[in-house]
Amino acid sequence: MAETSNSKLPAPYMSFGVFTNSVETFAETTVPTGPIDRRVLRGFSGGDYAALISGLRFLGLVDEQRKATAEYRELVHAWKDKEKFKPLWRKIVESRYTPIVGHVDLKGGTAAELEKAFKDYGVSAGQMLTKTIRFFIKAVSDSGLLLSPYMTSPKPRTPRAPGVARKNGADKTPFGARHLPDPANELRNVVPSGFERLPLPGMPNSFIQYPTQLTEAHCQILEAMVGVLRTSVNARTGGKAGTQ
Repeated sequence: MAETSNSKLPAPYMSFGVFTNSVETFAETTVPTGPIDRRVLRGFSGGDYAALISGLRFLGLVDEQRKATAEYRELVHAWKDKEKFKPLWRKIVESRYTPIVGHVDLKGGTAAELEKAFKDYGVSAGQMLTKTIRFFIKAVSDSGLLLSPYMTSPKPRTPRAPGVARKNGADKTPFGARHLPDPANELRNVVPSGFERLPLPGMPNSFIQYPTQLTEAHCQILEAMVGVLRTSVNARTGGKAGTQ
């Protein structure tokens, strides 16, 4: 990659889909002359928008006022013609990422070397590093540049600790899953603020949950719902169900 100057702007950590969606959005309409704010990209969430603008700043596609640069306009205009888009995108990728990976052999390097390069640039380890490298790999691949297979291969899976030996008909639940809480049970045990519960005698784990500010009108609604339930039971049993 060619040498170029670049300030310490955060490397893009947005999803590549968010980036291409922004390009496609403007390709279908027009690139705004003013700042690219949330009123322009109304379909983006707050998090996606913030990540997008940060990434566009690094890539030199918007300025400090969040206005599209000439490079961004050229890229958008070439979006529908991949033969024109790809070399423009490759030029941007090569230029902007040189301060980070300029000394890494992208054709034969390893994932560890790539991670070190981004960490040395200032990207924090963990989820941010993963997102940043994921965008970089997709950007390089989409530009037509060759990338080392040792950088793109997924991490090996950590072997699962062995569970209790299985016997005929033994529990086949994956080891560890048996110890995880049941979200449904946890929800059953949580009474929302402003509500109370009335257990139903003879029906385990059954209750009526009602607001503490219950009114006579609410009771009438409950009575009507009981009538609906009775009709459903009679239809299922032919009216022969007795009290258990």
